[in-house]
Amino acid sequence: MNKNIIDFYLAANKLKNTVRTGWQEVGVPENKVESVAEHICCTFPLILVLISEKDYSHLDLVKVLKMLLVRELPKTLTSEQSITSSEDKKTASKEAIVKETEEAKFVDKVTKLESDLQAKIYEMEGSFTLDRALEDVANYPQDLKDEILPQVKKASDGWLLFDRKYYEGDETFVGLSKDIQEL
Repeated sequence: MNKNIIDFYLAANKLKNTVRTGWQEVGVPENKVESVAEHICCTFPLILVLISEKDYSHLDLVKVLKMLLVRELPKTLTSEQSITSSEDKKTASKEAIVKETEEAKFVDKVTKLESDLQAKIYEMEGSFTLDRALEDVANYPQDLKDEILPQVKKASDGWLLFDRKYYEGDETFVGLSKDIQEL
């Protein structure tokens, strides 16, 4: 029977109506907030271009794409996590990253990069303001806040600088992050 296929599709279809709550928290208007499905859709081309144009050809593309979907699918049952999520969830997520494959680590970085690009897009269209970004940075851990706050000149800077620590050791992602910041 094809029940598993249909059930999986129905679960994945819910991603179209699952909003990325972090954008709501920083004041992006409700009619502009992207869904998790839109986030996945915009992450796909980043994955494809990074694997084909940069030094990631050793990664298994099918595995990467499956991991992206599986990584996002639980958000239909719980909710999007943001900087204001509980510390227990954040700690569990950080511990899981240590045990991940190269493909999983790559997916984690690409999803963050897509979020950084989305922050820049919201900033450029006026949906994400510097005032709201500074309020968001106030939720960062104190050591990061002290480091990042003096560097925040535009709304997307906080997101970009916060995520840059995840890219350490990967010059492609660090370079992309810096180029996005310059837009």
